[in-house]
Amino acid sequence: MRRSRVHAFASALCAGAAVCAIFAFAAPEASAQSPSGGDFTIPADQKMLLAADELIYNNDTGLVVASGGVQIDYGSYKLVADRVEYDQTTGRMKAIGSVEMVEPDGNKIYADNLDVTDDFANGFINALRVETPDKTYIAAESAERSDGRQTTFNSGVYTACEPCEENPERAPVWQIRAKRVIQDGETKTIRLIRPTFELFGLPIAMLPYLEIPDHNTKRKTGFLAPSYRSSDTLGYGLTVPYYVVISPYMDATLSGTAYSKQGFLGEVEFRQKFANGSHTLRMAGISQTGQDEFTANTSDALVQERGMIASKGAFRINPRWTFGWDVMAQTDNNFSRTYGIEGYASATEKSEIYLTGQSNRSYFDLRGYRFDKQNADETNRSERMQAFVHPSLDYSRTFSDPIAGGELALNVNGYSLSRRRNDFSTAAGGATIDPALADRYYGFSGDNARLSAELEWKKTVTVGNGLRLTPILAARGDLNSVNVDTAPSAYTGVFAGNGSHARGMVTAGLEASYPVLVSTATSSHVFEPIAQVFVRPDEHLAGGIPNEDAQSFVFDATSLFERDKFSGFDRTEGGTRANVGLRYTGNFDNGLKTQAAFGQSYHLAGLNSFATPDLAQATRNSGLDQDVSDFVGMVGLSTANGLSLAASARFDKDDFRAERTDVRAGYSRDRFKTSITYTEIKAPRPNLLSELDRSEVTGYVSLKLHENWSVAASTSYDLTDEKFNRQAFGVLYADECIALSLSYQEIRDDYDTEARDWKVGARLSFRTLGGLGGGDDVSPLLKANF
Repeated sequence: MRRSRVHAFASALCAGAAVCAIFAFAAPEASAQSPSGGDFTIPADQKMLLAADELIYNNDTGLVVASGGVQIDYGSYKLVADRVEYDQTTGRMKAIGSVEMVEPDGNKIYADNLDVTDDFANGFINALRVETPDKTYIAAESAERSDGRQTTFNSGVYTACEPCEENPERAPVWQIRAKRVIQDGETKTIRLIRPTFELFGLPIAMLPYLEIPDHNTKRKTGFLAPSYRSSDTLGYGLTVPYYVVISPYMDATLSGTAYSKQGFLGEVEFRQKFANGSHTLRMAGISQTGQDEFTANTSDALVQERGMIASKGAFRINPRWTFGWDVMAQTDNNFSRTYGIEGYASATEKSEIYLTGQSNRSYFDLRGYRFDKQNADETNRSERMQAFVHPSLDYSRTFSDPIAGGELALNVNGYSLSRRRNDFSTAAGGATIDPALADRYYGFSGDNARLSAELEWKKTVTVGNGLRLTPILAARGDLNSVNVDTAPSAYTGVFAGNGSHARGMVTAGLEASYPVLVSTATSSHVFEPIAQVFVRPDEHLAGGIPNEDAQSFVFDATSLFERDKFSGFDRTEGGTRANVGLRYTGNFDNGLKTQAAFGQSYHLAGLNSFATPDLAQATRNSGLDQDVSDFVGMVGLSTANGLSLAASARFDKDDFRAERTDVRAGYSRDRFKTSITYTEIKAPRPNLLSELDRSEVTGYVSLKLHENWSVAASTSYDLTDEKFNRQAFGVLYADECIALSLSYQEIRDDYDTEARDWKVGARLSFRTLGGLGGGDDVSPLLKANF
């Protein structure tokens, strides 16, 4: 063959390779650009690799034929076929037998044969299958290319399910069979004419028309899959969402729900992305037509025109700093929960704005927030008890340069808050009544603010034969501003009163530990006796300042060796105290790991902060209110095969009664995960408030039955009331093309122990098509771990 003819044939084959791309999800123009904007043009100096068993050129007919395992690699195109023919007279190119084409954007085209013109505008292909990069598939008896932009698949099938490897002829989980499937390169859509939806090969629904975006279009304006809702008070509801693409960086979803009892609920969610973050705006509203369906004199029944507006944003100022907000306002205190507004339907919603910075040795967080207690109380009492924080501040820094050979750390904390109503409870723990009879003040109506700064220095040195000594020095100062509307009248302590108050605390401490290593042929063990002593003055204004952030106080093995055992800054530990205990860790060659701790604390001199009254009663029954504390201990173990066990307890110093017990056992291996937790808190002695012992057991189990099937269940049982607090069960099936979930939840009301709320949810989702269903998503349950 003459070299010029070979070059002509090579050019024709390359052109044919480019033509193959038009039968996938092609660009609007057949010449140079891919659907995603990539350049399909082959450089003029690009070399082509052609391999075939036989190459024949017929000089009389102008037919060039390559046969026998033809392989073409040219630019970003790859073509494989049994035989390729190019007719120079008619300008047509044919690829015959086991045709496989990979185009630059990753599409794979499989066909028996193809026949196209050399201008790439028109062509025909038989028995083809198209596989896109996102694993969607189109199969058809034949396909035609016209006008350089539109491909029509005759008797086509569309699906997002991968073919079965064992039996490729078996119908996928779902597919859409249509008389014609039209891929439009200009609109980047796939239209299905007279489609029939099939599930496991069985026809389920027939539609006159269906349009979906192709694989190169991640977003497309159009209707989304509807969902169904039902409620005793709202009636039956059908939600139809409509998605709108505004720009490459903005979109919105408009939703309308028609309720049989309450009328039409309108919702809109607007989303916008920026180079350094994103913003979401959500609004919803309804004019209720069935207010009498709700319980009388509730916020649901009293307000006809109801709505909400919410805004959420998150922006990264630089690699260290982030700024954001998540705020919500509504016409009444229960609208979003009643109508299940996505993202804002929980019993307590937190609105906040924040600025956060973080580096290797420092952390900064400034935020303001408030709480919406969503319930049907028309007077909104519980929400008025919640603090409006404006703002709170946390800053910590560990200095990199040693100071006198030791490590220096700075902590700054502060807040300013206000309430509209006192948050208190009576001595018997019943309903709130006159403040004069209450003895627990969780929060006051009015204003309260505090700013605290603390420096801590410590240095660890090893002396003698392994004795570790750690001297500790700390200094702290507080400024408080108290302006409450009503001073506590039934408080046994000394209330500081309204006005500005300054407090200070200095601490000098020493920790001594002597770790001892014991090794055997199969294990190693470390026993570490520890003793601490902290010398400091009495706590100034002990229990006289409103306690907002130190109410979650628990004395256990984890807090035994803390310099200040209070959880927050509103209280600070004063007086001279010693802590003594033993820590142990063990490691075995078979993967077993063990740990334990046991100890006791001693108040040596000064005022015992845990024995003084506290406005929130946070220190009551703490185990530290006497000079000799209760014993605290913990043990834990974990094995290489996924078994874990942990137990902690506080024991009475006189009779060793377990005052608080926490036990957790868990097992996680391959497809199975389970855990059970038992908690018991004994009523204080003597029981002046007629309190009862509190005990609860919670359990969780999940099992992956198959590669695609998972089940999970959780429960919480109150051993004192002998009632279930909550129960949940879920089933999930998920594969590459479909997801199905069923869930059931039952929760006991916090305020009415006899009332229960239950939910049933079901969702069916098809990849690339969307989903339908109602109720809560089961995924959090399957991922839960008590």
